[in-house]
Amino acid sequence: MAVEGEDPGIFTTDALPSDARLLPTLTNAYLGTRVYRDILHVNGVYNGAVGETHRADPPSPVHVKMDVERADDLRETFCLDTRTGKWQCHPPLLYHMPSCPGQVLQSRYRATGSYKVTMLIKTFCEGMSFCEGMSLIGSGSLYLSHIQAWAALWEGCCAIYGCLYYLLSAIPPLGSANFPFSGISPGGLSNGTSGEDYWGHVFWDQDTWIYPNILLFYPEAACAILKYRIRTLEEHYTTHGNKDTSAATGREVCPEKIYGGGDPHQWRCDAGSWGWDLKLFQQEGGWDVVQAITQYWCSRVVWNCEEENYHIVGKCYAPDEYHCTVDNSVYTNIFFPLYHFSLKFAIDLGSQLHFVVPEEWKEIMKKLKVPLDKSRCYHPEYDGYCPGEPVKQADVVLLGFPLMDPMDPEVRRNDLEIYEPVTDPQGPAMTWSMFAIGWLELKEVKRAQQQMSKCFSNITEPFKIWVENSDGSGAVNFLTGMGGFLQAIFFGYAGFRISRSCLKFDPIYPDDIKQLNITGICYLGSKLSFTFTKEKPPSK
Repeated sequence: MAVEGEDPGIFTTDALPSDARLLPTLTNAYLGTRVYRDILHVNGVYNGAVGETHRADPPSPVHVKMDVERADDLRETFCLDTRTGKWQCHPPLLYHMPSCPGQVLQSRYRATGSYKVTMLIKTFCEGMSFCEGMSLIGSGSLYLSHIQAWAALWEGCCAIYGCLYYLLSAIPPLGSANFPFSGISPGGLSNGTSGEDYWGHVFWDQDTWIYPNILLFYPEAACAILKYRIRTLEEHYTTHGNKDTSAATGREVCPEKIYGGGDPHQWRCDAGSWGWDLKLFQQEGGWDVVQAITQYWCSRVVWNCEEENYHIVGKCYAPDEYHCTVDNSVYTNIFFPLYHFSLKFAIDLGSQLHFVVPEEWKEIMKKLKVPLDKSRCYHPEYDGYCPGEPVKQADVVLLGFPLMDPMDPEVRRNDLEIYEPVTDPQGPAMTWSMFAIGWLELKEVKRAQQQMSKCFSNITEPFKIWVENSDGSGAVNFLTGMGGFLQAIFFGYAGFRISRSCLKFDPIYPDDIKQLNITGICYLGSKLSFTFTKEKPPSK
């Protein structure tokens, strides 16, 4: 937390972390590196085949570190300015005047000074904009254009600086519709070499944890995420829907020895939040993705004569990684028929586009089993789940948000009560954000705060780099966790809910917060600013 009077968007320290992985990243959607690292990564450039695929590691031309002699009593400072995407190092230099000839030595003088070494990256598409980039360098305006690009991103944006800086670094520059974007991996573009941070692969993390925050402020960048899924659809077909990880082309690149192998069935592209951009669906391939998702899940259902409903059985991976290949995962079975970006969304969209929608889709939507223990008023995570059995991460609690399944408040409360104490305390960072949103929906602010406080165990100082697990293990620069944290702010405390008919908000926040300002929300082509305050407006 910034000291009062200091700029909360500037992180300054006189001691770098001993773990080099926790140094700040300098990235955009095309190039990415870590401060003082000797390699960089290029968007969409990978080495290796299938399970050995990882980001390629070309040498970094900005691997610069000054090695100067310094006095023990002088302090070196390091600064990350998240407003401009700029890293600065201020090494103290010690100057000595040499002895002059003569019988008496002249006084020796000492002075301090600093040299500024600025590492920055200006985004431009290779080839098409190469001349423009060289022109910027030649005219000395490259740095200015870099500052202006960051100013455009920050303009009107809620200042949750650390998370937003690292997330915004991962999206294409505004106004670059043809940018060759290859998705967002959990550790970002700065990480992902062989054996590191999921090897730079793209998971459902992009669509579930990162995308909703981008959509709220930058629909244009959110559209680039969706177009990555459209562009890689052909590879989804060739792998018959068995998608867990992808890279530049969309081909399955899951290294079985790392991710557990098997038949993940985790292709859950966030189609419903696309809104009703009919051009995207009619002309740019969006309908093909929605149709493919629907057809795939319809192929997975089987009719159960005893219960007289459809089941999804076999190797279906739920979000909870402690329970793989379960039958009737409640998350999947609610996601598929009821969630507005799956079956129902596909049926509504098909009608809107005047396509013939198979009657089978409607039948499955009505009769797919949703696990619910009516006697205890809670959702079992899957067929055969026993209350008290440990889970790794948020699973059932996702039904309320982001799935927004309409359920009785008693069931919502019981789900939170039952799964909160059995969730692994060393689980991934975004878990606690989802519990917090659940408690905020029930107006239980103190319980929400207890969950949100756990998130801070995953934030490292001084550069606010997130780690996947609170013990420091797992991925670093963990954009997935940052995305979950921001969702708790925007969709929890501010209470935003996006629908085709309206933008809803229902703010609630702790007693020590008197006012909440959020600016730059984009909805139906308009930019909106919100001020939530506990003070009553003055009467006229």
